[in-house]
Amino acid sequence: MDMLLKRNVPVSVGRREPLAPATRYAAVTFDDGFTNVADQAVPELVQRKIPATIFVTSDLLGQDPGWKGYPGRFMSVDDLKQLPADLISLGSHTRTHPFLPKLNQEQAIDEIATSRAKLERMLNREFTLFAFPYGGFNEDLINICREAGYKRIFTTLPHPAELGSKEFVSGRVTVEPTDWPIEFYLKLSGAYRWLPVAFAAKRKLKSIFAASGTVGRPLHPESS
Repeated sequence: MDMLLKRNVPVSVGRREPLAPATRYAAVTFDDGFTNVADQAVPELVQRKIPATIFVTSDLLGQDPGWKGYPGRFMSVDDLKQLPADLISLGSHTRTHPFLPKLNQEQAIDEIATSRAKLERMLNREFTLFAFPYGGFNEDLINICREAGYKRIFTTLPHPAELGSKEFVSGRVTVEPTDWPIEFYLKLSGAYRWLPVAFAAKRKLKSIFAASGTVGRPLHPESS
């Protein structure tokens, strides 16, 4: 976070005003909402006055999902209420964290729209931000999000976000604790913006090979 402050201006992902030219911005988000975010990350963010958004799953709050390699329990409703609302905003991450492209339309609507309604009722605040679990999305899911009333939704495709009033789908860059300092610097600098083009080319090649019979079953895509 010290590197972020040194090289970028921190902003909230919910920002609607246009970004100033010739200025490098960065927005911090956390998916899932594990308790270690509140215990370890939030105090460091508050100390540096860096805004952040946490995307949470409405039906798993306070539970331990038992995911291998993940740090235990999700924050509870009470945990979320204790976060500093002036700096930490919240968004929806579905009801149960499924890979949405595998669901039928009715199931997807339930995960996307019902989660928003539940979170707003439990926390008595408006939820206008949404992030796709596992980064899985397609155009139909984007339309469902729009119809559900979200104002901005987030993928894990690493292209720069504009965060203006007209942007609905925003990209993000995944940051891991194992990233080397040079990796984090490159991510802050937007050096991974070419990856969506590579992903699209990869999907196109897969479809060509699948159509020709070279590949019997397409591999799991980065996104749909």
